[in-house]
Amino acid sequence: MADAPQPKKSLPKINKVDEPYWRGAAAGKLLLQKCRACGKLQFFPRIVCVDCFSGDIDWVEAAGTGKVHSFTWVRVPRNPAFKEEVPICYANIILDEGVIMESRIVGNAEKIKLGDRVKVTFQQTASPEIRLPVFELAE
Repeated sequence: MADAPQPKKSLPKINKVDEPYWRGAAAGKLLLQKCRACGKLQFFPRIVCVDCFSGDIDWVEAAGTGKVHSFTWVRVPRNPAFKEEVPICYANIILDEGVIMESRIVGNAEKIKLGDRVKVTFQQTASPEIRLPVFELAE
């Protein structure tokens, strides 16, 4: 009997809309979309502005800092490939630019509290094209 295939960590599928975001992350930059018509910042990448529906969208670099709005712990991952990483802390981060972003908290995550300041860092993956933005508690 052959060994069962090992589960793989899922990775995002890069498309035309979010390609600039992933290129930025691979370069260590957290990018947000900004509407040229009304100035609204938004995340996750879309083809139109969520405020005025303009398709005139640009990319700007975020500071990469913010505060924890909410968080939860995953102790049993859906994908068995992540079993060595539990517990995993997922959080909603309010970036200093006002945009809410969901991500993982890494490092001293066990000390996390609502309102804690965080900063972005980028995690390597199996693909050199994809570095995942994750956050760590700011000192």
